[in-house]
Amino acid sequence: MKKIKVAVIAHGLGMSRGYSGEGTIYKTFFEMLEERKINYVAISFAKPYDKSIPSVYTLPFHLPKLDKYQRLLTYYTAKKVKPDLYLNASGVPIPLSELAPHVIYAGAPSIANLPSKYTRSLFWKLYLLPFRLVINKIKDEGKRAKIIANSRYSAKAIAEVYKINEPKVIYPPVDVEYFQRAYNEEKRENFFVTIGRIERGKMLENSILLAAKSGVKGVIIGSLNERDYLNKLIKLKRELNADIEIVTNLPREELLKVLSKAKVYFHATIGEHFGIPVIEAMAGGVIPIVPKESGAYEVVPEFSYSDIEEAVTLLKSLLENENIGLRREMKNRALNFSKENFKRNIFSEISSIIF
Repeated sequence: MKKIKVAVIAHGLGMSRGYSGEGTIYKTFFEMLEERKINYVAISFAKPYDKSIPSVYTLPFHLPKLDKYQRLLTYYTAKKVKPDLYLNASGVPIPLSELAPHVIYAGAPSIANLPSKYTRSLFWKLYLLPFRLVINKIKDEGKRAKIIANSRYSAKAIAEVYKINEPKVIYPPVDVEYFQRAYNEEKRENFFVTIGRIERGKMLENSILLAAKSGVKGVIIGSLNERDYLNKLIKLKRELNADIEIVTNLPREELLKVLSKAKVYFHATIGEHFGIPVIEAMAGGVIPIVPKESGAYEVVPEFSYSDIEEAVTLLKSLLENENIGLRREMKNRALNFSKENFKRNIFSEISSIIF
C-alpha cells in the first residue's frame, strides 16, 4: 500500500497558543489520522505555536491577527504540498481541487447574508473585501470541492452562496465526556451562564440585557480577545444595573464548577453556525436557551428565542423548578456530539478518496 498523505488546512495554528472551536476541529482531524496511522501534515500561513504537529508554513513567525486574510493566504502554503487529499478545516474554498481532492468542513460562509458581525458594521464589511475580490474563484471551488457542513443552518447558507445543493451535515466534535463531570442531580442555583470569547462578534451584550430585563443573576465566561469590548460590556452592565459577573480566562476545571451549579445556559450569539458551548453545557446538565437564528436551534428547538423578551420568559419558566428529568435528557442528547462519532463520520467521508 502506498504511503498516504493528507494535508490538513489548519490556518489557526499560527494564530493562537490554544484551541478555539475551529481549532478543536483540526485537532480532532489530527487525532483521527494518527489513530488510523495515516501520514499527515498541517498547513498554515504563519508559523504554528504547536511544535508537536508536523507542519508546513510560509511566514516564519506567528501572526495572531488578520484571520480572514490568513485563510486565503494558506493557499500559497498548501500548493507547495503534494498530498493525496486536502482536508480543509478553515471552511474557505481556496482553489486546491486542481492539485488534489479537496474536502472542506465548513460553517456558514462569512459572506452569507446572515446576522453576524460581518453584516453589522462598515468596519467588518470592509474587512471582508479580500473575499469579495476573489469571490468568483471561491464560488468555483465551492462547486468542485466536497463540502461538509457543521449544521443544517450552515448547509443552507453554503448552498445559497456557492449555488450548489445543500451539503451533507456532520455536527462538530465536543468533549462531552469531560463536561459530563459537571453533571449532577442535586439542587442547583437560580442563575444562568453564557460561554463565549470576549469579542464583539459573540454579542455578549445580549446576556447583560437578559440579566437586566429578567432580574436573574448571570455569569459570562470567556477568553479575553478584545479589551475594548470587555470595557464596553462592563459599562453596559453598570448602566443597566444588571446582576451579572464577567469572568475572563477561567481555567477549565473552574468552568466545570460553575456549570455544576447553574440551572440554565444562555447562548447570546445570534447567527452562530453551531455553538459548541451549548453542547458542553448540556453535557453538564445545564438547560440551554438558544437563538432561533442559529445552528444550535437544531439541537434544542423547544428552548429557542427570537428576541430578548422571549428569552426572559423561557428563563423564568426554567428556573421555577429543578427539572431533573430534563437535565438528564439534555445530558443524553449531548452524547450524540462526541468526538468519536465525529471522527467516525468524517473518516467515512474521506476513506474512499485516500484508500
